Parts: sequence; C-alpha cells; structure tokens
Amino acid sequence: MTFSLLARKRRRPPSPPSPPTLAPLIAGNIASLPMTPPDPDSSPMPALDYFRSSITTALHVISTERAALANLERVYLTEKLARDGMELAVSRVAKTVGVGGKLVVSGVGKSGKIGKKAVATMNSLGIHSSFLHPTEALHGDLGIVRPNDTVLLISFSGKTSELLALISHLPSSVSIIAITACSPASSCPLLARHDGAEAILLPAPVHEHEDISFGLAAPTTSTTVALALCDALALAVARKLHTLPGRGPAEVFRSFHPGGAIGASLSSSATTPPLSSSTSPSATSLDPIPDQVGELSLLPSVRRRRCISDLATLFSTIPLVHSSSHNSPGDIRVVDILRAAVQCPAGKSWVLLSPTEIVPPRRTCALTEEGDLKATIVDISRHSPISIHKADWICVPRFMSIEEVQQRVGQYCLSGREGGNTHDEGGNAADHIKNATAGRVIALVDEASGDVVGVVDAGDLYVDAS
Repeated sequence: MTFSLLARKRRRPPSPPSPPTLAPLIAGNIASLPMTPPDPDSSPMPALDYFRSSITTALHVISTERAALANLERVYLTEKLARDGMELAVSRVAKTVGVGGKLVVSGVGKSGKIGKKAVATMNSLGIHSSFLHPTEALHGDLGIVRPNDTVLLISFSGKTSELLALISHLPSSVSIIAITACSPASSCPLLARHDGAEAILLPAPVHEHEDISFGLAAPTTSTTVALALCDALALAVARKLHTLPGRGPAEVFRSFHPGGAIGASLSSSATTPPLSSSTSPSATSLDPIPDQVGELSLLPSVRRRRCISDLATLFSTIPLVHSSSHNSPGDIRVVDILRAAVQCPAGKSWVLLSPTEIVPPRRTCALTEEGDLKATIVDISRHSPISIHKADWICVPRFMSIEEVQQRVGQYCLSGREGGNTHDEGGNAADHIKNATAGRVIALVDEASGDVVGVVDAGDLYVDAS
C-alpha cells in the first residue's frame, strides 16, 4: 500500500481521453432503463462506477496509442534523422532482396512478437525474410545469416542484452537496421557496437512512457509504434522492389495469399486486370469481349495483352562482376562471371561486365561448357563475343506489348542493319528474324527518366508467344 501511494505521488495521473459527453450519455442510458425489484437470491449487479471505469480505461488506452502514432507521424514528417533513416532502410532492404539476400529480423519478448509479424508481412509482399531469436542464434541458428543479408533489430531501449550478444557474431558485411527509441545512432548501443557495414537507425519514440500513461511499464504504446514502423518499412520496400506493370505489390501479395477470406476476396477481384498498356500505364488493353454470353465460359478470366515487362528481368537485380585481380575489366575470367550469376539468382543469369556491357543468360550458360574456367573474357572474345554493348541494345518503352515489340524487332532485323541477305533460299522471313535476334538484348526504358529499368533476351519473344 505504501509503494502504491508513493507511486501515485511520483506519477502524473493520466487524464481520461474519452469525449466529455460520453460518460453522461452512458450514465443517462443506464438510468433510463426500467427498474425491477432485485432478486434476493441473485448476485448483486456490478456497480455503475465499475462499469464506467472499465470503459474509461479502454478509451484511455486507445487514445494514448493513437497519440503515440500521431507523434510518430510528426517525427517522420519533420525530423531529418528519421526521414533519412527510413530512406536508407528501404533502399538497403530492397537492394538486399534484389541481389538474392534476405531480411533477418530479431527481437526479444514483445519486440520479438512484433518482429515475427513483420516477417510474415514482408514475406507476403515478396520480401524474403526470416525471424532469428537471438538466444537460439548463439546455439546454432546463426547459420541462417548470410554475408549478403540485412538484419533488423527491434528493441525499445536499444540495449537489449541478448541482441548485444548477437551483434558481435554477425558477418562484418551485414548491414543493421535498428527500430528503437534510443536516438541518435551514436548513442544507441545496438548500432554503436556494430563495426561492420551500414548501421541505420529507425527512431521509434513514444510521446509518454507507459508507466506514466497506464501506471505500469507493460509494452503497449512502444510495441504499437514498432509495429507501425515495420508495416511502413514493408510497404515502402514492396513498392520500391516490385515496379514491373502487372507485377506490382498488389499482384505479388495476391499470388502469395490464395487462402482465407483475403484470398477469396482477391480471387474474386482478379477478374479485373491490372492497368497495363502497350504505350502508357494509364490505359488498359483488353481483348474484345465475345458477343455471346455463353462464350465467356470458354475464357478462364478476362485477358489482357501481355506487356514486354512481363518477360523482363529488373536491371537493378543484375550483378556487376568484378575482376578477381581488380586490374581491369579485361581480366575478368569465366569463373568470375559464373560466380556472379550463381550468387545473384534474382538476376536470372544476366551479368554486367560494366554498366554498358551485359552478358545475356544464354551466353552465361554457354560459358559453363568452357574448358578453362580461368580464361579471361579477352581470350574468349577472340572466338566469339560474350557480351553486348549498350549501343547494340534494342530499346523499347517499358509498357509496350509483346506483339508490338515483335514487330519492332522484326523491322530492325529486316531493315538490313543485321547485314547480309534478309531472305535465305526458300525465303522464310520469320525464321530469319528468330535467328537474327538470338542473343540480342531488348532494353526496357522508362519514358519519363530515360533509364533502362529491365532487360529481355530477344529470343524469349518467340517462346510461347501465342
């Protein structure tokens, strides 16, 4: 009792956030109910003050957590440290997943529960993630962390002992993101002790400590803030990572969530095709609807013209190979190219020798048959070139349909730029086009920026093109 009285003196008593008219309204409603004589054998009715106190407490918690989220929004709207941290975190996670790595999330207690929910959300959005319990990590589970991964640590205090013990055992190449109320990064033990790659702070402050708001320090507003930040990070990364038309965050989520009420609702709405067009993202391109209603049963769903982006590999996911000797690009060996392709599966066997020199997948696969894996690209190119310079890429708008790209490539090949007679004996222009485009690179260009955002092997245009 003495402790309780002292605690009340030290703490500012919470002010119930319920609307001023709510309590009288509740009391008024109860008072207007018809009264009946009490049953002497029944238990006594709960006191009116008790009922009103429960509602007031619930509303106080809801209001306090709402205020915590409003404060969090203000922080990320006005403070450069928070805004820069979010930008860095989103770019880092997107880059990590883009090159075949994953996000490893770790936390203890309630923060660990938030971390598990974050992993579930990330994976449903196509962001490869895993949860790592810091204690289990030190007993063997540390093996799930790879050198090209990024680690997200969740700790309100920023000095959770289990996480501090984990950090010293992480690969030095791993970047760390910390969701914590401890700011700035230099004063956060989780980040100050990391001497490896990038260390990024995502501030997660609360406007008022829980023991002041509620009289006990149970994680409530702090976990609400952490959860909101994890959701914000997940959706921002998804929008940065999934940029191809017809394969945006909504389509990725739909493909990974076929079950339950959400899956059923997404399945029923899937008959409305995503926005796509051969010329611009603002127009839809659908096949003509049959005149006879009965013919609809022959169609599995409303069809749309396939976009060239459906076949593309994101340019940002393609690895840039480096020479083992670091002398010059000419020193790049066959094994260097094959290693880069294997380590970056998201690149689908595309490999960049430089920002303007690319090796298509078919040529990468052909290198596996090379007898001398230590041979340099200079030696191999004497027999046949393995890379294609940007000047020889066939550039098309990213939203162009496959049919229109086929026509453009056909015109390119038959224009005489490929050299030689465009018709073999027996004159088959279609076969000539297929042969002439083998190994060619189609570059998808963002019409607004002019940047190359994806690539397609021209040979893939004629694979299941129907």
